[in-house]
This record gives sequence, C-alpha cells and structure tokens, in this order.
Amino acid sequence: MIKIYLFGVEEWCNNLKKQNIKFYILSNTNKKEKVEKVSKKLDVPYIMFAKKPSKSGFMKAKEKLGLDAKEIAVVGDQIFTDVIGANRAKMYSILTKPIDKRDIFITKIKRPIEEYLIRRYLKRNGGKG
Repeated sequence: MIKIYLFGVEEWCNNLKKQNIKFYILSNTNKKEKVEKVSKKLDVPYIMFAKKPSKSGFMKAKEKLGLDAKEIAVVGDQIFTDVIGANRAKMYSILTKPIDKRDIFITKIKRPIEEYLIRRYLKRNGGKG
C-alpha cells in the first residue's frame, strides 16, 4: 500500500489552477502506482522515470505544458535532482523541505550533503533563502 501525504495540497493546487497556473509532476520513480495515485488525486499529468537531473524530463514537461522555460517554476525537495535539473533546463527552481523522512538509499546518502549546502547558503545570506 502506498501512502500519499497531500494535506492542503489539493486545495492549494485547485486554487492555483483557477488562476490558470499549470502543473506537471516530474518523478524519478519507476513505480507507476505511486505517481499515478498522486496524479489522479490532484488531476495533474505526470512523467515518471524522468531521470532527473537530466534535462530530458524537464523539456518533455515544458513541451506538454506549452510554456517557455522562463515561465516554469520547478518545486522540489532535492538539490541534486530537482534544483540542478531545473537550473540545467533554464527553469526557476524552488527548494522545499521534504514532506516524508523516508528516503530511498541514494537519497539518504545525499540528504546530509544537501543539508550542509543549505546551512552554508543560509549562513552566507544572513539566513535568507
């Protein structure tokens, strides 16, 4: 069974859709059930096995959305996949805190490095992101 944590996300997503904001889920998962469950709940299309930070998934989503890269904001919780991928695709990146503390093995290795980079960035910028 796959648990999804969407508290408040559905309402937020619907409110933004009313303002003509488009959404696309870009996921590295190869588990269709996982991404499809969120996609259906939010009524948002998706690309799975996106191979982030490769630009290819980001560019596919850009084409499907019919937008220029400069019009797209990528929201994600990983520097080494979401932020770097968005930046490589010339899209605006927004780093969030993870909503789930459980990570796959490779992400568990990367999280301490990301936390170090975030602390260093915030220290350099007076605590402002």
